[in-house]
Amino acid sequence: MPAPYLTGVSWSGTALRVTGRIERNGTVPPAPDIELHLRERDGGGLLRVPADRTVGDGTAGNGTVGFEARIDVEDAGDGCPLPGGLWDVDIAIGGPAEDIVMPLGPRRAPDLDDEPQRRFLPDSTTVAVYFNAQGALAIDVGGRPHVAGATVADRLGWNEQDEEVVVTGRIDYERLTMPVSGMLDLVERHTRRTYEVIAMLEECPGGLRYTAEVPVTRALIDDPLPRGTWDAQLCLGFSGMHRVLRLLAPADPVDVQVRRRLRHLRVVSSTAPDPLTITVGRA
Repeated sequence: MPAPYLTGVSWSGTALRVTGRIERNGTVPPAPDIELHLRERDGGGLLRVPADRTVGDGTAGNGTVGFEARIDVEDAGDGCPLPGGLWDVDIAIGGPAEDIVMPLGPRRAPDLDDEPQRRFLPDSTTVAVYFNAQGALAIDVGGRPHVAGATVADRLGWNEQDEEVVVTGRIDYERLTMPVSGMLDLVERHTRRTYEVIAMLEECPGGLRYTAEVPVTRALIDDPLPRGTWDAQLCLGFSGMHRVLRLLAPADPVDVQVRRRLRHLRVVSSTAPDPLTITVGRA
């Protein structure tokens, strides 16, 4: 199989310039047709962007074909911007029989910046280009929260002084871009009401640690966690992007009784291996 090698990713206005080379191994003709395929991750969308062959296209006998492509996110076709969502970037190489389609980015120049690169469209829509967990190039249009898997909370503690449930854990990533924000999102199972608290983030070897404190009797700004059954998830904010991790319960739950508005309430959490839930109800 040919081996695509990414050498450059940069913004020029609303156009993303992508450069690289293909190492030939007998399956690629000297002057192949080359396209970038943008595949919608959560849908069936496919956009094809032609790439130009560049100097050092293999005719000099060096065994490589250079390419350059421009992805205009404001005009991705018919004068319309690239639709909102996640788009994975593949490279399609015209071979003797059919196109060879491969992810673009796992093999790339060592000086390429791994940090997301962000642009804003005229309507203030955020567009960020980044490398996903597999190292492949991807584009996030709109920055909406997207589910990115699940992680087990390390511990649920009870802060008796402040009457708070303390959720702590660790996220391990081979390629971790340090988030700029973290929130513990709690979603009430029946009403779909949401309740958010800040998750404090701290870098650690191979990943990051998070800590979130959920008040159940009082809060400085907002009301404490209302009655109900609340499913927990961790939302991490990057450069214009948001990724949501479902939280799984640790082995040891919280099970306490508190007094709120002259009534006794029971606060109890789920246990492993179930998803993490916090239930506030009658004692």
